[in-house]
Amino acid sequence: MKRGAVIKFKLDKKLVLERKMLNLHQVFTLDHEHCVGCGFCVSICPEGAPKLTPALIRDGRLISKALIDLDASKCTFCGECAVICPTNAIRIEINGKETVPVVEAEAFPSLIKEIRVDVSKCDPACDLACQKACLTEAIDVITERTETKEVSKILDINIDERKCTFCKRCEIVCPQNAIRVVKPILGSIRLDSNLCPENCQVCIDVCPTKAIELHESGKPVTVEEFCIYCGTCQEVCPEKAIVVDRTQVLHVEVKSGAWIRALEKLTSYNSVIKEINAKSRKKLRDAAQKIDRF
Repeated sequence: MKRGAVIKFKLDKKLVLERKMLNLHQVFTLDHEHCVGCGFCVSICPEGAPKLTPALIRDGRLISKALIDLDASKCTFCGECAVICPTNAIRIEINGKETVPVVEAEAFPSLIKEIRVDVSKCDPACDLACQKACLTEAIDVITERTETKEVSKILDINIDERKCTFCKRCEIVCPQNAIRVVKPILGSIRLDSNLCPENCQVCIDVCPTKAIELHESGKPVTVEEFCIYCGTCQEVCPEKAIVVDRTQVLHVEVKSGAWIRALEKLTSYNSVIKEINAKSRKKLRDAAQKIDRF
């Protein structure tokens, strides 16, 4: 292998790019099992490395989801796509350590997304509702059981945030209100079922959080509480009956033109202007507070 060249290969349903240099070993992994083909990475990549192969649809049903391919000659292992991927399908390792170079360089922010559990509120009578409702198996409830294997006490709840999509399903099903989830992306989804073709359910098939269900009328309906605004349903809808608007991306503070450009691609020009104005107001408040202290 030529030193410094990027090689591409597939391994266990994963697409891998790897580059080895004298003091640098970079590995980019795209997990096709977790990838939903939303196209976020295609939208924001500054080098145009990801390419989207459209989903295959037949008779209103999903035959195969859209797939991302990568141009190994264009990828710089910057990690912009890893920051924004809504299903955590992208992983970058530098010299054996998982990292995101654009975040390390403060060119991109970390997103604000979290799930908090107050175990003191947990009651075994819930029948482990959060664990059962989780679509990605990100929740593992640690229990104490009787001799008859019945749950007598909930000791702890472990969350694998690499698997979590922050869809709020666990929060909503918890009868004790013990779980709070912060979604990193806010927005809205509108579905005009009058435009839906007869027996078409492709949006239901493709949604990673099951935020679209089949109504008794035979037409799809949205359950917005579960929506993560990835827009995959909008991409596959044959009649453009679905519109997903992303209005805000929650993130830690960062001063970066690269992030502003990416944010505009993910949301809208108006959303970017709102963020810039909010930052300006914060600077004025901070400056005023400093003056008041003197």
